[in-house]
Amino acid sequence: MPLFNYVIMALMKLSEEQIARVTAKVLENLKNKGLVELKANEKTILNRMNEAITKDLSAEDALDREVDGMLDAHSSDVDSGAVDYRKVFNMVKHKLARERGIIL
Repeated sequence: MPLFNYVIMALMKLSEEQIARVTAKVLENLKNKGLVELKANEKTILNRMNEAITKDLSAEDALDREVDGMLDAHSSDVDSGAVDYRKVFNMVKHKLARERGIIL
């Protein structure tokens, strides 16, 4: 599995506190590099960033559960080794994500 997928899987398991730390660091870096000009107070911006990331991760988690359920219906093929579960999982997940406008 590519490193990027491991990072995404790790992000999906972040607590609210960890998400808050990540967003604070991202905003701090953007400010320090002069890439953003804040038009609202920092706390409001951080709250919105946290909400956006949490919403995205929740949507992806729900998609993962749905794909898992779909593939369970074909578990005999997976168990027999006829298909590579991870490969099929990723193919189905990306197809559904494209159809639903979910950015992975």
